Amino acid sequence: MDEVLKGLIKDEHVLVVATICTETVEYARKIHDTWPTATAAMGRVIAGSLLLASTLKDRQKVMIQIKGDGPLKEVVAEADFLYRVRAYVKRPHIYMGLKNEKIDVGRAIGKGFLNVIRDLGLREYYQSSVALQTGEIARDLAYYLNVSEQIPSAVSLGVYVEPDNSVKAAGGFMIQTMPETRAEIIDFLERKLYQTPSASSMILQGMDCLRILEEAVGLPIEVLHRGSVAYFCPCTKDRVISAIITLGREEIQKMIDEGETVEVECYFCKKKYKVTVEELQSLLMEI
Repeated sequence: MDEVLKGLIKDEHVLVVATICTETVEYARKIHDTWPTATAAMGRVIAGSLLLASTLKDRQKVMIQIKGDGPLKEVVAEADFLYRVRAYVKRPHIYMGLKNEKIDVGRAIGKGFLNVIRDLGLREYYQSSVALQTGEIARDLAYYLNVSEQIPSAVSLGVYVEPDNSVKAAGGFMIQTMPETRAEIIDFLERKLYQTPSASSMILQGMDCLRILEEAVGLPIEVLHRGSVAYFCPCTKDRVISAIITLGREEIQKMIDEGETVEVECYFCKKKYKVTVEELQSLLMEI
């Protein structure tokens, strides 16, 4: 079962979070019919969004948006405080081959920006951006946390795709120090993380989230909480109708004049909604 585990290094001021989301990424792959490079990129962004979601409070959610000049163009994942996640990649049929025996996600994304949008339950969203450093996503996310949120962080994200295109391992971990963290602990963690296996390789070895964190930091972990992960999209026909309303009277009238049923497909779950001419006419009257 996919999950997120959040904890502290025992007796130290260091936050640790890990996620295993193999089943969720495989489900997303099937929905979006992604090819290996697109699968790896989408899976890493899903894992990253789940790690960030571990810091959310009740009814909050966070979105990671990667926009680059590479073939993938855009990769997005959104997760909420319950670790319900959804995602999409703009160009799913991309495979760029391997680089150093790993799927070449960096070249597929290219240069661009990483945007983090937080819905904190207020009237406006909080958004911040950083330039992509590598396009490999994990280092870019760590750079964002260090620069934009000023939280010293290390992030590892990994997705292992089988020759038949299925996802065999997906997940990641995040280590964050605090102002009270002792210098010697920081030095120890830096040396340990340099030698730590990739997140996907540890998942392939059968490690659970707690074991992954213990392997990454080399110290005992005090578990704060664990939560299960699920792919979930809250789209409904009512939301589609609301989106059509924002187009304005003139655009809606054009749709009516064309005399055909409007079909709208959700980016995240690929579900299709049909809005008939009669429904559009009724909508126009209500406006």
